[in-house]
Amino acid sequence: MANLKLRAILLFYRTFWPFSNALTVGIIWAFFLQLTAYFHLFIVIFLWFKLLSAAGIWYLIRKIYKAQFWFYHNLGLSERVLFGGAFLIDLLIGFLLAFSTYQLLLLL
Repeated sequence: MANLKLRAILLFYRTFWPFSNALTVGIIWAFFLQLTAYFHLFIVIFLWFKLLSAAGIWYLIRKIYKAQFWFYHNLGLSERVLFGGAFLIDLLIGFLLAFSTYQLLLLL
């Protein structure tokens, strides 16, 4: 049952991952040259940026895909679980991208 819920959260995340990952790449690009010097500050700003963008995405998804939530409701997933799981996946991907960029800059 947990596998089914995880697959449903991943299916839900696919509805907005291009926009979310574009924002992630954009903020990494904005800090690109100073990432090695200010990595700790970047992590704090990155986390706040992702929280604020997640709130905006939550609002837009609720307005655009309102009828889609019945599918997830029938699977036993609430909106909070969907957005919480999708946010955690988004943070994981974002931190992996940021950390790999940081490591790449250290090598250069």
